[in-house]
Amino acid sequence: MSVDTNKVYEWAIIGAGPAGLATVGLLIDSGINPDDMAIIDPAFTVGDFGAYWGEVYSNTTVENFLEFLSQIQSFKFSQQLNTFDLESMPKSGFCQLKKVSEVLQWVTGHLEQSVSFHYDKAVSLNIFNGCWQINLDQGKQLQSKQVVLATGADPKTLSFPNVKEINLYYALNPKKLTNMVASDDIVAVFGSSHSSMIIIKNLLDVGVKKVVNFYLTPHRYAVNMGDWTLYDNTGLKGLTAEWVHKNISQHLDSRIERYISNDQNIKKHMNQCNKGVYPIGFKPRSLDIKNTDVKQYDPHTGIIAPGLFGVGIAFPQVVIDPFGNKEFNVGLNKFMRDIKKVLPIWKKYHI
Repeated sequence: MSVDTNKVYEWAIIGAGPAGLATVGLLIDSGINPDDMAIIDPAFTVGDFGAYWGEVYSNTTVENFLEFLSQIQSFKFSQQLNTFDLESMPKSGFCQLKKVSEVLQWVTGHLEQSVSFHYDKAVSLNIFNGCWQINLDQGKQLQSKQVVLATGADPKTLSFPNVKEINLYYALNPKKLTNMVASDDIVAVFGSSHSSMIIIKNLLDVGVKKVVNFYLTPHRYAVNMGDWTLYDNTGLKGLTAEWVHKNISQHLDSRIERYISNDQNIKKHMNQCNKGVYPIGFKPRSLDIKNTDVKQYDPHTGIIAPGLFGVGIAFPQVVIDPFGNKEFNVGLNKFMRDIKKVLPIWKKYHI
C-alpha cells in the first residue's frame, strides 16, 4: 500500500466520542486551523456514548452537560437553531445520556463542515518521514504531526462454568435486558460501582428471581463539599444514589444477596446463579503502535510518546482530592477541563 503524501495534517484525532469531539473543539478554540485537522471514526455516532449508553441515567447534572457544550466555543452550541430536550430540563437534575448524545450528534455534523472526517477505523501507527503515519482499515494512510487517541475502552469480563454472561451493554439497557432474562433467573452482579447498582435495579425491575452481588469495597457516596466533591469519580450520585440508599444501604431488598467478593464466597454462592453481569471496569482499546506501549501513558498529561497523546476513558487523568484520595477523572466536563489544561503542553511536545 502506498503512503498518501498529498496532505500532512497538523493534528489527527482517532475516535469521535465525547472526548474526541472535545479535543477537536478545543484545538480549534486554541487557534488550530480546522483545515489542518483530521478526525477518524468508523461511524461518527458519538462513540460508545451514543451507541450503547443512551438509556443510562447520568451521574452528572444537566447543568454540567450544558457547561461542557457551551464552554467549547467552536461547537457553536449557543448559536444553534435546534431545540433540544436537554435545554429544558432542570439544571440541577439528571437525565438519560441519550439526551446528551443527540446534542453531540448535532455537534458532530457541525464540525464535519470544517474538519476532515474519515469514516474508517485506525488499526496501526508508525513514524514515517518525521510524522505519525496512521494506517486505516480500508487500506488508506494518513499522516499527521500530532495524534490524539480518543479510542474508548471495552468492558472487562469474567467467566464461570454454567453461568451465562449478560453483555454489559444489554444489562444497562432495560429494553434489551427484558429479552435476556426470565423470572426464574438468579443473576450474579459484580462490583459496587454506579454501573453495578444500575444493573441490579434494572434486573429487579424486569422481574428476575434474585440478584447475588459480589463486591470488593463498600458503597461510596459522592459528597458535595462546596468547591470540591468527595468521591467525585467513584461515588454514587443522583437517582442511582437515592435508589441504593433506600433499597440496599438502609434496607436490603429481599431479592438481593450481597457478599464480599473472595474465593470462599464465590465458591459458596456462585453455584446458585445461572447468569452473570461483570461491570468490573474497562480495558483501553489498543492500536498497533510500533515501539510504543500505550499503557505507559502519563496520567497527569495524557502524553504517550512525542506527538502522541491520549484522552477519554481509555486515558483518564489522575486527580488527588484534599484528603489524598487518588481517582481517575471520567466525565464529559472533566475531559474538557483536563484537555484545556494539557493542550499548551501537547503543542510543544512534538516528534
